[in-house]
Amino acid sequence: MIGGVRILWCVGVVAAAVRAATAAASSELLASASDATAALSLLQQQGSDDLLASEDVQYALEHGWWEPAKQMLRTMRERGDAVTTMQGVRTTATSIRDEATEIINLLRVGANKEETVVNCAFQWAQRPDYVYLNIKFSSRIDGPVTVLNVDNENVTFTNESVHFEGTGRQKPKKFQLHLPLNGAIDPERSQWSFASVGRISITLAKVDVQTWPKLLAKDATKPKNMHAWYERQTVLDEQVKKEAKAKKEVREADDKKKKADEEKAAKEAKEKGSGEEGAAPPVPPTPTPTDGEASKEEPPAPPKAKKEKKAKKGKKDKGAKKEEL
Repeated sequence: MIGGVRILWCVGVVAAAVRAATAAASSELLASASDATAALSLLQQQGSDDLLASEDVQYALEHGWWEPAKQMLRTMRERGDAVTTMQGVRTTATSIRDEATEIINLLRVGANKEETVVNCAFQWAQRPDYVYLNIKFSSRIDGPVTVLNVDNENVTFTNESVHFEGTGRQKPKKFQLHLPLNGAIDPERSQWSFASVGRISITLAKVDVQTWPKLLAKDATKPKNMHAWYERQTVLDEQVKKEAKAKKEVREADDKKKKADEEKAAKEAKEKGSGEEGAAPPVPPTPTPTDGEASKEEPPAPPKAKKEKKAKKGKKDKGAKKEEL
């Protein structure tokens, strides 16, 4: 019982500290309340639930009034309010949780001893453009997680390395992982996120699109709890295979179309050339003589004059024959 009272007192102290460290919320509804009981009474006396706002919930959290805060959130969820978008409420609740966890860890037996450091177990897989890390909050990949969550998490990307560290929420342990990499990565395109419980997922964007022969740098020592991520690698290999096949089909289709266009153009050019060879050459124009050339030449005698001369000769011969008779 004494321990429970002590924890409640600690949480109250934390709420006061959070209220002092952050911008305090204001609430017209609960401003006259002196404690959680008075706040609940004011909520019961309220005539309409439409007056509730996120500032009222945040005000209750900052004063350590958990029951009024929970009652207001339940009411707002029932009427369809988007409680998940109440950033101020979420930030205040997270701060109280983190501070309270640290206090509880300090109350544990042996908390005054030196902090324990855990080098995280991890799995890795890759494709030509990315590397994927599955980091577990435990020193063994096949064992249970040491903690479910970490606080003060920090992931740092450089061109040639990745570093992770965080403090266990349930136990005062520091979890870390530092990996010097085999190739260069792009820190701007690399990212991380919390995965399933007790794990964190990291995606490293490679600078050069190529498969690495290994994950770590040449002079790096391989951790004992480093493992290949076979299940993910199988999926990634299938993805790369399908993408390569699709690119090949597109390339072949483009080449086929290009070849067809070239053959069509060559055929049209050939038909055009054949048509020009079979056509008759144009008749050259007849030259027109000039005035000087025309005066030098005599026009031929008309054929009629020759016939007349021949006819006269025939008559003459006939007359001679008559005289002879």
